[in-house]
Amino acid sequence: MSCHGIRYANILPSWQREIDRRTSEVSVIVASARQALGGTPVRARATADSLLQSAEANIGFVERGKGAHNVAYADELLQASLVLVREAVDAGLPYSVPDIDLGPSFGRNVCLQCHIGVEEQVGTFGGTTFSHEPHILQAGLDCTACHTPIDEHGGITLDSRASCNECHHGAAESLDCAACHPGPGGAPQRAVSTAIGDFPHAAHRDAGLDCSACHKKPEMSAADLDCQACHLIHHQTKNSCLNCHRDGVKQIHPPVAHTGCALCHGEGAAFITEWSREVCTVCHADMVEHNAPADCHLCHSMPAPGEG
Repeated sequence: MSCHGIRYANILPSWQREIDRRTSEVSVIVASARQALGGTPVRARATADSLLQSAEANIGFVERGKGAHNVAYADELLQASLVLVREAVDAGLPYSVPDIDLGPSFGRNVCLQCHIGVEEQVGTFGGTTFSHEPHILQAGLDCTACHTPIDEHGGITLDSRASCNECHHGAAESLDCAACHPGPGGAPQRAVSTAIGDFPHAAHRDAGLDCSACHKKPEMSAADLDCQACHLIHHQTKNSCLNCHRDGVKQIHPPVAHTGCALCHGEGAAFITEWSREVCTVCHADMVEHNAPADCHLCHSMPAPGEG
């Protein structure tokens, strides 16, 4: 604090933690490579040893300098140590270098030299959760894509979530949803709860349905989706109605419902032309296992839907 003032009180500990973490991870790799040196062919051993000595010298320099005094240079030295180990392997060192990601380079832009670990931070913007990680590490965005430059430090240049659409949803037809959204094909693996039931993304993805069929530009939200658009596909006599309709349907349907679903639900239920087991158990959920898989009409006499 004596050099830079109190403004660095929060930044300095993060510098030290991150440099210590990176130093520790690189040190383990270099030490493991050193242990493998004895198995190096004689002609290549001196070259591999020299490269490892340089890698060790870099680590020692960072440790003696406490790292945080010049984080960008310390990071360059640690990254260089990994390169030196790989060069030793290329020279004949019998060692497999682990696939390690130390994080974004501090020297890539001036912001990361202070805001170390920002890629791990999660906040809110426009009422939704915002993660820096996919924007910094995956997309490689500069901080100024969303933030004001250093002379106006800390500001946000985006007016609202709509400002994000230029990058995220500008051309929904060509988007790779999995680039940002976790899960196979960018679809959640768990069912999403809706007003009428649980929506299984996996089944629709496996059926070849594109995300843009439900998620409309520019927000790519399905909140205003009209379920009637899918009713003709799903409302078939032998489809399992319980995939969407939850328990409790019986409580909101009077006995007249036995006249047929189309009486109230119109064309959306027009294809339900018989009382199959799948249709009956929407209301009679407590009978799902009763005499399964026999159809209900074998024991119960009911007029066809629309004829009662």
